[in-house]
Amino acid sequence: MHITMLGLAMSAGPLGCGDKGDDSGGVDANIVLTDAHNFSYTGEVTVPSIVTASGQDLTICWDQITQDIQCHDIDPLADLDNIGLARFPHKTQAEVETGLELNSLLQADIDGYVEWNTDHESGCVQLSAFSFFGTPIDVPSQYVDDGSTYMLMLTEGLEPGVGARIITFLEPQAESDVTDVTVPDSCGILDFTATLEDLTPLEVPASGPFVVDWSALTQDGVGADLLLENIDRLMVAFYEGQTPTDLQSQFLDLEIITSATYELELPGGTTADLADATGASGAFPGFSGDGTWLLALFCSRCYNPAPVFLTVVSPTE
Repeated sequence: MHITMLGLAMSAGPLGCGDKGDDSGGVDANIVLTDAHNFSYTGEVTVPSIVTASGQDLTICWDQITQDIQCHDIDPLADLDNIGLARFPHKTQAEVETGLELNSLLQADIDGYVEWNTDHESGCVQLSAFSFFGTPIDVPSQYVDDGSTYMLMLTEGLEPGVGARIITFLEPQAESDVTDVTVPDSCGILDFTATLEDLTPLEVPASGPFVVDWSALTQDGVGADLLLENIDRLMVAFYEGQTPTDLQSQFLDLEIITSATYELELPGGTTADLADATGASGAFPGFSGDGTWLLALFCSRCYNPAPVFLTVVSPTE
């Protein structure tokens, strides 16, 4: 790997995690997740592209943004912490979009990355202010019309590529004189259709214990190979009065329409005790109530915000 126009300091794989240890306290798992339990979805990512001048110092503004990639409201000055620009030298925009859909973008696909940490006051920045993690680089002279694909990511949090809420392509063209860039909303970029009805419901004991094992999983919801080491968050959520059919149409809002949510950050391994999950009301109390319970596993370092695993929970006596 070489540092050219942008440089790069990302983890191998699709912003993947390293090896980690188990977090189940040595308790034997009694809830085993399989591919048959996982939901399925088809998705299309269509990223807007902004044609700009090549080799010029752009002014990039994001202060007019109102909705993010999941069509959730956003305060552009308060909610966005970092602006990153990545260069894909050998991929077209369409190929990058496919990589976003499948979570298949790799470190090797990118030969450069620069960023600017927002100050939560101004809504514009010059391209020349971007750096390689604090190291000054003459970015404008290397942002050129050379066939590369440039992707701008506005993120919540400061870790490169993690927590992207706004994405757009920048397209330098030699014949363009555009140096002012207004970053558009990202609502509408994702077009996902999820299926929760055809999966095998996950049977769990109504009163516990609730030790989950996902070591048998091999595929995510889109059918791509699942890297277990990338899973770093577990969520169990209750939706009062809702059926799986109801929830399918609200797929991108599943984390904000819950009646109760319990989460667990995963330090690694492939098992976890749901007794350790916590929410606004305290520790996870068990599965009860009239509605639908879902269990989900996430990869926070993946570009695609969809869970890698999502299933309907069926408590049994």
